[in-house]
Amino acid sequence: MFRGMHDIVVSVHNLERLRSNLMDVSRWSCHPLPDAPPEQFAAWHVPAGCTRIEQMLMVAEHEKRGYVRLVRFHGVEQELMRPAQRAWDSGGYFDFNVYVRDTNAMYHALQREGWVAFGPPTDYQLADFRIRQCVIRGPDGFIMVMLQAFGPVYVELPAFTAMSRTFNALQVVRDWDVARDFYVNKLGWSALMERDIRDNEEPGRNMLGIPASIARTTRRRVGIFHPDGGNDGSVQLLELQELGGYDYASRCVAPNLGILCGRYVVPDAAAYAATLRSRGVTPYTEPTRVDVAPYGVLDLFSVRTPDGAILEFYSPAKA
Repeated sequence: MFRGMHDIVVSVHNLERLRSNLMDVSRWSCHPLPDAPPEQFAAWHVPAGCTRIEQMLMVAEHEKRGYVRLVRFHGVEQELMRPAQRAWDSGGYFDFNVYVRDTNAMYHALQREGWVAFGPPTDYQLADFRIRQCVIRGPDGFIMVMLQAFGPVYVELPAFTAMSRTFNALQVVRDWDVARDFYVNKLGWSALMERDIRDNEEPGRNMLGIPASIARTTRRRVGIFHPDGGNDGSVQLLELQELGGYDYASRCVAPNLGILCGRYVVPDAAAYAATLRSRGVTPYTEPTRVDVAPYGVLDLFSVRTPDGAILEFYSPAKA
């Protein structure tokens, strides 16, 4: 059973603009969906006054997971979850990762659509992992990391023309030790890698927009965590505490704009919720039943990390 992130939910103001970009530039397909049912309003703690949750599913070629669900909350005021849009501000999700065939071509194509990168495409190498990478920001807090691999790819992906499905999401955290404890000792996940970097420039130096004058001396604590310790559907944690950014954890909720939550399949949502409760984790949303298109009726619950990121766990509803 695949236990990584199955899809990621992004709250946006302009569905059509992002749909167009992802179809025309990324070569993803759009699957129209019915509006979210009332039970979903409650599960996402949507404030009173919201009249509709419009949604569509963006799917990479030949994929059955790694979807991006675009949602729009109608009738309520919205703000960006992470308004400064800086890599050293903590709270919620910062970005998600995709592989691309040609980072430079994708970078220029999205720039023509009004997207802005944190820095130009940059090459770097870690052991035998050679990559050209670019972190690019679209409208409504929609941020992607585009990776072009020159050698082994450690995620099994079907063939794609321009851009793969999403396989990892980054959360910038206030306190590495607290965040790591939550994933390892509370959720029961395992680390794929953990690094404590100092006196070394960020790969690509300005890939995350860190000023070059301080990139070498800034401490970065980074790791990748997954229910099974893999890299397919994982969460990446990054601490940049020395840069003194703002914390936006409290804003990373519906209906604000940005990455709202990651969704994970589990064998039994109610049982997992009980396990987490026994470890001291209070659900953000208690186990409930929601009809989630196109999956059908699901038993689901959610938790919030110490930095405000929402993780939603679900299983097919039991009779």
